[in-house]
Amino acid sequence: MRTQVLVLAAALPLLGFAADRPNVVVIFTDDQTFRGVGYQHPEVKTPHLDELAQSGIIFERAYVASPICAASRAAMMTGLFPQKNGVMALNSKAFAAYQEGGSKASRTLAARLSSAGYDTALYGKSHLGEPQKYGFQTGSELKDDDQTFENAAEFLRARGSSSKPFFLWLAPHKPHVPLFPEQEWLDLYPQGSIHLPKNFLTEPTSDSLNNQGTPGQAYYRDSNYRRNIDQLPAGPPRDEATMLAFVRAYYAVISRLDQQVGELAGLLRETGLMENTIVFYLSDNGYHLGSHGLGNKITMHEESVRVPMFAFGAGIEAGKISQALVSTLDLYPTLMELAGVSKLEEPPAGQSLLPLFKNPELEFRNTVFSECVGVGGTAGQGHRMARGDRWKLILSDTDEEFLFDQRDDPFELTNRISDPELKTIVEALRRDLAQWMKENGDRPYPGAPQ
Repeated sequence: MRTQVLVLAAALPLLGFAADRPNVVVIFTDDQTFRGVGYQHPEVKTPHLDELAQSGIIFERAYVASPICAASRAAMMTGLFPQKNGVMALNSKAFAAYQEGGSKASRTLAARLSSAGYDTALYGKSHLGEPQKYGFQTGSELKDDDQTFENAAEFLRARGSSSKPFFLWLAPHKPHVPLFPEQEWLDLYPQGSIHLPKNFLTEPTSDSLNNQGTPGQAYYRDSNYRRNIDQLPAGPPRDEATMLAFVRAYYAVISRLDQQVGELAGLLRETGLMENTIVFYLSDNGYHLGSHGLGNKITMHEESVRVPMFAFGAGIEAGKISQALVSTLDLYPTLMELAGVSKLEEPPAGQSLLPLFKNPELEFRNTVFSECVGVGGTAGQGHRMARGDRWKLILSDTDEEFLFDQRDDPFELTNRISDPELKTIVEALRRDLAQWMKENGDRPYPGAPQ
């Protein structure tokens, strides 16, 4: 079995922590697309998130390992892509190998930090079972976000009398449906303040890259879900007025979340914990909000697979923005390095983000990958992407290929896969994706260059 040694070098002293190892708080939201935050999209009212992001480093191009809840969360906890760790789509039962007593139980992010001497807790949405069963010392799966933030605050207040570093995983349900914002948050979004993106459609086209079910199924997730304010449908078809009302409710829920995060950050400052605490903010996946006619996530479109992500706190200089291609899987090796964990039985798929804290313009990676397979219960059945600096290659559930120009066509309206001038770019991305698929136990990439 391979062992990876993480190079700790001088990274920690250079970041200026008050103690040898910092405390870590991860705020992990649910279904928050990268445009669902004010610093990315000024129509969204998130003054606290904007201020916190600007007080540290913003990872402008952050992508999830898989744009669906259980698979994304299991990837974060194991440091591995879904087909590598076995937890695909919503099959949280496949996480059993990492549960208490399982052969891989000691390899989860929580278990490793607990073993490294951290006080560890999870409050909020687990989606993988009780937190204590996969390495957290305390915590509970909670459905109510108010209770989640209250429990997290209690945990933080109790840390003032402890000399041990702590790791808090705070996982609110917002802005996942159902959407029932209170009027004070809706009032932040008067009529005319919200606009639909240029890739809005009332319903999706039949292209395979839009399919959210099994190959050839033409299934569009949450089409009939109406457990929202005013019975708003969470899936297509939706006309412009209906979609604007849904987006308004979605933004209003995020504005309430913004207040809760701001209060938590205030508590960290008041208790003095912020002096030696790093906070990471990110989401498990994005959300379409009518882009390409879709609701929910699952596809490889930017709205589905790209999320807001930033870090602030001890040792992180304010006002930094990184354009590096970042994966949510990078959090695992980052926290291992912060905790001083140097030996891992299986190398994580990501890379430590700490070098970017000091130099946001550092060359980090050439290509970032994501997958959403197994939606129908079969491995290798679904979507995957290879996203380079400018170009994104998508391999759909029926082996159709799509190439989008992320610089000149950020809304992914024109498929350039057949453009003869781009043949070299396509072949390079095909090689990258084929190699990634092989390394992660995926099926062969038909027609990929050898």
